[in-house]
Amino acid sequence: MLVARFEAEKAGREHRHADDSADDDAGDVAGITRALSGEDVCGDAYGVRRDGGRRSLMLCDGSGHGSLAAAAAREAVRVFEARDQPFSSPESAVRRIHDALRGTRGGAVAVAELDVPAGRVRFVGVGNISGAVVHTSGKRSMTSIGGVAGYRNPTFRSFDYPLPDGAMVVLHSDGVRPGWVIDDVRALLGRIPLLLAGVLLRDSGVRQDDASVLIGVAHP
Repeated sequence: MLVARFEAEKAGREHRHADDSADDDAGDVAGITRALSGEDVCGDAYGVRRDGGRRSLMLCDGSGHGSLAAAAAREAVRVFEARDQPFSSPESAVRRIHDALRGTRGGAVAVAELDVPAGRVRFVGVGNISGAVVHTSGKRSMTSIGGVAGYRNPTFRSFDYPLPDGAMVVLHSDGVRPGWVIDDVRALLGRIPLLLAGVLLRDSGVRQDDASVLIGVAHP
């Protein structure tokens, strides 16, 4: 797989979602989505927020597929990126998204906060968003709890994991098979995150579903 970037300007390029791919201007965050074959829109979407040395990643897989799933995912991104809300813990962010998705199809949602100075990632997942910390030492999966954001009262629980310098935090929807192992991607560690996101989507993506991958790198 080849990755190329052509940039006329960088203004307004910090966040990308819905049938799109992008490397963050700082080169430490990248995401990519792909719609189910035959659909015009993708029901997966993602957002990114920053606060000093901390970066917060959010991925939403709207329930089902098509325009209604995409509408739920876009709403999750809107609420997560809202500038009138302060940078907050993953648990608070997922709760806000859950409240906002009432009346939509809802979806699976996960937020990971990369606290690089503290060497820690804090993760909250509701539904079937997979998360993992990937490093030369191996792949450590993070825990999501079953449920649907926007529907009934799912459990919101945060889990902390070590975040070594140079590690990659990978989030992906269930359109990407979770069984990939560190040896599948070892040669890509240390490269730009968009390359790893694209390879995971290419090699582990399930064609009969929307699929998305979001990656953040713990730069020292």
